[in-house]
Amino acid sequence: MPGADPAQLGFEHPWEIRAFAMAVTAHNHLGFDWSRFQAALIASIQQWESVDDTPWSYYQHWVAALEAVLTDHGVLSGEAVDRQTRDVLALPPNRNHHQAHTEPIAIDRARA
Repeated sequence: MPGADPAQLGFEHPWEIRAFAMAVTAHNHLGFDWSRFQAALIASIQQWESVDDTPWSYYQHWVAALEAVLTDHGVLSGEAVDRQTRDVLALPPNRNHHQAHTEPIAIDRARA
C-alpha cells in the first residue's frame, strides 16, 4: 500500500494511522518486499476468522503483520514485543492523548 492516501483509508482511531505509517516507513527503510507484509496480514486475518471471537479490527491485524515481518527481518524479537505490549497496557487509557505528538519516536535497537 505504499503511496496510498491516508485520508482515503478511513482511520477510526489515532493509533491506526500510526500503525499504517510505521508499516510504510519500515518498508521504505528496511526494504522488505511488500508482498511479505501482505502475506502476514492475510495470515493474521485468516487466523482471526478461524479461531478468534474478538471484535474485528483491521489495524490490529495490520500491527500483527508488521510485528511478524519485523521479527522475520531480525529487527524485533517476540519477547521485546510482549514486554512493550505489557508496558503499554499498564498505562492508563488516554495517557497524554490531550497533547499533540509531532516528533518521530526513536527506537533504541539495543533494547529490542
